[in-house]
Order: sequence, then C-alpha cells, then structure tokens
Amino acid sequence: MWAPRRQGTPPLPRRPLVRRARQGDTERHDRIGTQGSPERDGMNETLSFVDSAGMPERVRVLEYGVDEQPTSGSGFRTRTLRLEDGRLFLQRRLLPAYTTRAESIDALEAEIRAGLTLIRTFQEVSYPPEFTRLAGYAIEVEQPFLLLDPPRDARTLAERAGGLMLSAEQKKFESSLFRALRLLERAGLVHRSIGPATVRWDGARVQVTDFSTADRVGRPRQRIGSQPWVSPEQHAGTGNNDHRDDIWSAGQLVYFVAHSREPTGNRMPPIAGPVRDDLLKDVFAERADQRPDARTMLRRIAASDPWDALGRPSDPLLEGRRRFVELLADKGPSAWPAAPPAEEPEPTQTAVPDPSTGGSGDVKEQYGSGWGRRRPRPGPGRWGTSGRRTGEGR
Repeated sequence: MWAPRRQGTPPLPRRPLVRRARQGDTERHDRIGTQGSPERDGMNETLSFVDSAGMPERVRVLEYGVDEQPTSGSGFRTRTLRLEDGRLFLQRRLLPAYTTRAESIDALEAEIRAGLTLIRTFQEVSYPPEFTRLAGYAIEVEQPFLLLDPPRDARTLAERAGGLMLSAEQKKFESSLFRALRLLERAGLVHRSIGPATVRWDGARVQVTDFSTADRVGRPRQRIGSQPWVSPEQHAGTGNNDHRDDIWSAGQLVYFVAHSREPTGNRMPPIAGPVRDDLLKDVFAERADQRPDARTMLRRIAASDPWDALGRPSDPLLEGRRRFVELLADKGPSAWPAAPPAEEPEPTQTAVPDPSTGGSGDVKEQYGSGWGRRRPRPGPGRWGTSGRRTGEGR
C-alpha cells in the first residue's frame, strides 16, 4: 500500500479473497431473475461497503440503473444506483470471472488508492471539481466494486463531435486541464491515461475520470498506454513516474481539440500559429525533466495557480475568532482588565566617598531613602586571597 492511511481507514488487501457472499456482503431478499441477477423492483438488496472516511456502511438499495456500454475486453461494469437514504452513486463493479486476473484487481485497487489520496490531500479545503470523487468501496465480496459521486453533466471529449472547440473555448479548456494536472501534482499522483476517453468537458471546466491507471509519482514506470498519447518513457516502461508524463498527454489533447482529429505517429505534427507553438514549447521533449510542469503551463496562458487559493487550509478557529471579536466590541472598554498599579522604582546604588579614608577607603551603598551603610572595600591582595589585604588572615 502506497497511499498514506489515517487512523480509522482500513488498509486495502493486496489481493481480495474470492469467496461466496456472506454476512456483511450483499444480502439478497428477492427472487433471482432468469439472468441470475436480482430483479430491480426496489428495496431488494442491502449494500455493505466502506466509505471514503473508513467507516463501514450498510444501506438498502432502492434502485439500480442500466449498465453502461462496457469497453472491449473490460471486466468492469458501470451503473448508477440509488440508496434508500436518497444518495445517488455510480457503481463500478468487477465481474466474478475477472476477480482472479491480476491486472483487473490492480486497476480496481489503483482507482481506490488514488481516490483516497485525493480526498486526504484536499480534506482541509474544498474537493476539486476537476476530479471524480470516491464515495466508498468493497473488495472482499463476490463482485468487488467502488462507488463514485455522479460525474457532472458533461461528455467525454471522445463523445463530442470530433472534440472540436472554438478558440475562446479552447483557452478555457486549456486553463482547466492544466489546473487539474497542477492539483494532481500536488497530490503526488500521475494519471497516466489522460485522453479523450478520460477527460470530460461541460463548456466551463474539465473533469478527469477513470483513475484505474493512476500511480504515485516516483514509483517505477510500467508499460502502459499507446503512442502518441503517452510519453516515450511511459511507453517503454523506463525510469520512474513523473508528473510531467501527464503533460505530454495533455499536449496531445490540446492538439486534439484544436484540430478535431487524433494525432498520429510518435510525435505531435506541427501546430500552426505562434500561440500554440509557444504554449506547447518543450511539452514533447524526450525526457520528463526537459518538459515544463503544470505551473509553468498555467503561466504561459496567464492562468492562476489553483494551489494559491485552494491549497491554503482553512482556519478551524476562524469562526471562534470572529465571534470573540464581536463579543469584545459589544462589551466595550469593560472587556479589558484594569491596568496593574505602577511598580515602585528599584533602589539605586551610588558610591559615597568615606571621609576617614580620604575618599578612597570604603564604599557606601546609597539607597533610595538616603540611608547608607558601610561596605568593606577589597584590599589589593593577590588572586585567591578573597579580597584580603596582603598579610591578613594567613
């Protein structure tokens, strides 16, 4: 487990145990239909899972939606479900036939880890709308699944008509896209699959979805994805994950929405116009350390760094401080304690000449009252005589 855990959040097992459903899993209270799935007439099933805060939940399901069209070769099925308490979630579940496949389990666990990491990174500030939010998960069940808050009303770029955007919309898209990558960098994550199928757009803000390939920055790269959407290092599986791997993919996406066609080959074709050339300068460098980071990309388009505003944790005592100031204002001067009485001045010491010694024998200590007392003056003895005159006290 590489995601940091807080107290109260149970760890994810490295490999889920494939077994029959038991108490605490999904309890079925209806008759089984002809296809082997519960009939969806409502109030038929109790769902047990762990929420994103690490607390177990057990809620009755009110309604299931229809499975979305799965991608080819994917063992996951996605549908909406509504719980009895009114909450609506998107459920991604792994079919039983795929629970023994390491790559399928890795994808499920990666999405859960990434979701928990994002929640913990931004738990003291508002959760960024640029990401889907993990709501819960269950692993040691017949069909492991995770629950997500429903995505915003937007379509993926692959679902749009060629992904083409007008110039003004392109600028908003680029700003929101690199803002999302900046926040991912802050969370220490690299998505590794930024592309038309994983980025949604509603005309104002992107939403990055599908964190099943996400990994922590600094871990060894794995061969994943296809060119030109992934960087050469990621395609080869060399070196360690770098957040600038996603910068390469984002640059491909910028080209995609500007030209309404997918890039071909291993590199980006030339982009006409000085604006795009300046924006994508060094984005397709061979090595990650030669590419600009997300903050630099935001500066190039004159967009603010989201962490400057979003990343400052809120003051938990802010409301109490404000109330305290209001109470002091209501009480007026009486709210402040009386000033303490002035302290008497410390006595001063002044050397007073002794007439009997010609002004050089003893020294008197003069106090503020004017009364003095005689104090013997050390003689001219050697070191170690404790002030005695020569020849005394031997």
